[in-house]
Formats: sequence, C-alpha cells, structure tokens
Amino acid sequence: MSGTLGLILNILLLGSMGLLGLAGSGGLPGASAQAQDAANQAAAKLAPFAGIIGIVGLVLGVLGLIGLLDIFSVISIIPVTVLVALAVVVVLILLGLLLAYPLIAQLTGGGSDGAAKAVASVKGFQRPLSLAALALAVIQLVLYLLAVVAGVAI
Repeated sequence: MSGTLGLILNILLLGSMGLLGLAGSGGLPGASAQAQDAANQAAAKLAPFAGIIGIVGLVLGVLGLIGLLDIFSVISIIPVTVLVALAVVVVLILLGLLLAYPLIAQLTGGGSDGAAKAVASVKGFQRPLSLAALALAVIQLVLYLLAVVAGVAI
C-alpha cells in the first residue's frame, strides 16, 4: 500500500505497536514503580489486541519489505526517505514478531513453557523497538509534512 493512506496506516500502526510494546515492557525507562505497575496492568488487559496488532504489523512489514525493493532505485534522489522506509519495515517486522509471538504460539498449539522462555529471552528488545516505533511514526509524519507543505524532497 502506498500513498497517503499507506502513510497514515504506517503512522497509526507504528504508534499503536510502540505504545503496546512500551506497556508490555513496563513503560518508559526510568519510570516509577507505580507507573511500571500501571503499565503492566494495562498490558495484561490489552494482551489479545497486542497479538492481533503484532500480526498485522508483521504482515505489513513483510509486504513493505517486498515493496521496498522498488524504491531502492531512488536512494540517490531521496536517501532519507528510503532509509526511514527501511527502518520502518525492520521495526514493523521485529516488533510485530515480539507482540504476536504469544498469540502465534497459542494458535499453533505450542507449549506454553517454551513460549514463555522464548518471550522472556527477547523481552529486553521490546522497549528499544517500541521507542523506535514511536520515533519513526513522528519522523514519518514530519517528512510527510515537509514534502506536502514545504515541497521538500528529503
């Protein structure tokens, strides 16, 4: 999906995945114990949605990776846009895997013991990827506004 609709979908998906990932990892770094407990409670309530949104992000990330092959030819013209698109695809795939893994393991009948160990081993990557997703959503919005309002091709 391309154009303005694709951009809006990317921004919304990155924002929601970033917020869900932050809630699942205990909130922002350096937050108080009360804030971390509140984030954990919110993550427990949103766990089914996190899996579904993670699957959507994973699928759109893979489709974006396929579509990214077309825009590598314009990297000399708009390098920042191409690099941001590459970062978006990488974050969508990786954070999508992290958010969707418990749901995928449950749907495939995977052992809950193995799934819990696997999720615990990669849980440390969830917070940085979530922060990257939120930052990329803001960067994409700024790049879009620069391109549409100011006519700047970056």
